[in-house]
Amino acid sequence: MANEVKVLYMVDEESMEIVVKIPSQYPLQSVEVLDIRKVGVPDAMWRAWILSIQHTIASQNGSITEALALFKKNVSLHFEGVEACAICYSIISVVDRSLPSKACRTCHNRFHPSCIFKWFATSHGSSCPLCRSLF
Repeated sequence: MANEVKVLYMVDEESMEIVVKIPSQYPLQSVEVLDIRKVGVPDAMWRAWILSIQHTIASQNGSITEALALFKKNVSLHFEGVEACAICYSIISVVDRSLPSKACRTCHNRFHPSCIFKWFATSHGSSCPLCRSLF
């Protein structure tokens, strides 16, 4: 039997909901994050947020509260109109908790510094991942 943390986030009169299942063998066994209900968020962004919760818990010494705080911040900023990183689809970087601050001069899409530098390293170039112009 697993313990559960139910997270509700109200958006106007609608609610977004996730459940974090904590197994009895935690931290030896990974937590499971279930997306129950999303409102006003694109599928790719929602999946990225769910994965960021799992990643934060796995890589931050099991800090479930920090992972849920990151989720809340991403949701809040999304509904305030802050644009997500065009690479990882998150507003707050899982790596360094930064906002997307590196903008392409051509297409004006924004990226987290850690995401764009990883893109440059793996693509062996310095072009924008979306419009392919030099960054």
